[in-house]
Amino acid sequence: MEHLSDKELLDVIRQRLAAKDRAYGDLKELTARLEDLNIKLVESERVKSSFLSNIRNEINNPLTAVLTMAELVVSGNEAPDYETLKTIAALIHKEAFSLNFQLRNIFAAAELEAGEAVPSFSGADIDSILKDITSSFSHRAIEKNVIVDLDISGRFSVTPFRTDAEKVHRVVSNLLSNAIEFSPENSRVSLKAAEEDGWLCVSVADNGPGIDPARHGTIFERFRQLDMGASKKHLGHGLGLSIVKATVDMLGGQISVDSCSGKGAVFTVLIPEADAAASNNALCTDGAEFFMPAEAERF
Repeated sequence: MEHLSDKELLDVIRQRLAAKDRAYGDLKELTARLEDLNIKLVESERVKSSFLSNIRNEINNPLTAVLTMAELVVSGNEAPDYETLKTIAALIHKEAFSLNFQLRNIFAAAELEAGEAVPSFSGADIDSILKDITSSFSHRAIEKNVIVDLDISGRFSVTPFRTDAEKVHRVVSNLLSNAIEFSPENSRVSLKAAEEDGWLCVSVADNGPGIDPARHGTIFERFRQLDMGASKKHLGHGLGLSIVKATVDMLGGQISVDSCSGKGAVFTVLIPEADAAASNNALCTDGAEFFMPAEAERF
């Protein structure tokens, strides 16, 4: 240093100050990213806690109801009459159906989180799948006096569509379940299916409260619900639409929503027909990101 001229010494000082400023800027950027990640992780823990609380109730309540009604039948001194048995059986079916639906979604979410969800392509009878779904949810529709209009057009009643039948069933079941849940009493839900240039197009429309366009980007996130906390009025745990989105993505499809507050909602799913040579071992790309923010994987 003692051999440097004044000008050279000033240049060295400037370089070191510039390097210090760059390091400070990098540290500031990293700190901001870490703070943002921490906020997301805290939010993730909060919504997970809310999810666990909700799912505990939605599993315990139907299970308790099933056990109570079954005990009522077997513990009586006299055999119940036919009408009483029929009423109890209907209630047990309702609660068991709800429990089964919730558990299937949880298992599907676990598969997606572990990256173990794999599509299995075969010729699917779309006509039968949609009729089965509509029939399965008929008891919930009847409870609210909601009419489900099923419209299947094109080849589906005569020609199979190559896709993963079980995953299509899961997607449409969740969309129809939501449509019935959020529909007001004495209203209609529309379920339509058609083929568009080699794509399966399924739309589910309701006359519910609608969704603010500002929230269209968040409704497919894990554990997100339109109503949460103490004000929660509807069943559900915030997994359904995230599972739908991840499943549709896995099948190479697309999902969109057309809705605004107070004017119902229309969810549209497009799924391409799988090629005959398509692999049955395609991997889900969501992997462990299903429950954790993607940013966490980069630190």
